[in-house]
Amino acid sequence: MKASENIFGEAITIKRTDKIHSPQHNNKWDRYLDDYNNYLKEYKKHFKNSQNGDEISLSLYPYMKAKWEVLKERIAKASAEKRLTEKQIKRVTKINMKTV
Repeated sequence: MKASENIFGEAITIKRTDKIHSPQHNNKWDRYLDDYNNYLKEYKKHFKNSQNGDEISLSLYPYMKAKWEVLKERIAKASAEKRLTEKQIKRVTKINMKTV
């Protein structure tokens, strides 16, 4: 029974590895990076407007921050698990440099 479990486990690992390096998988992370970049732009805009007393930005700013943090955590986790390509990692670094 253990031998069949090992074979089954190896089949899953191989399948997941193939999926990680597939073009569809890379497109998925490219979309996440697009969203991450767009949310950063919106976040900065609402942050600046909220400092100037804009009531709409004051109400949207916390939502934008929470949504951006979720995307940031998802991308950081993917990077730690080596799911991103080198090009995508460079893109994440470039986006993160905008926050500094």
